[in-house]
Amino acid sequence: MKKRIFHRGYTIENTTGITNDWTTSIKGNSVSGTLTEVKKSVDWWLDMSTFIHPQKFSSPASKPAKSSTSENYRGFIIRNDTGKPNEWYLLLRGQLLKGNATSIKQYLDKVIEKQAKAQ
Repeated sequence: MKKRIFHRGYTIENTTGITNDWTTSIKGNSVSGTLTEVKKSVDWWLDMSTFIHPQKFSSPASKPAKSSTSENYRGFIIRNDTGKPNEWYLLLRGQLLKGNATSIKQYLDKVIEKQAKAQ
């Protein structure tokens, strides 16, 4: 069964009957995906004059979740945006420190000790 939806002047069709197989043509490019993704792609084209492929709008449930964590250590926030063990970072006095959390904590301890002795 062929289904058609009109969205902001564009005809979006589902010719296969599969719920995630909607198609339309944007700027001469044939695009397909879920109805929501195709609608977002049309919206971006009309609002921003920028073509974005519908797969860029995939729902977070289909993507692996990124685990962003942060830890407060002695008043400093150490962050890890990827969830990988050696990708922690901290911005200290304009200097970017990267590595595992233990190494960054050890470095912070040394900096704090040195600063305490200087005062």
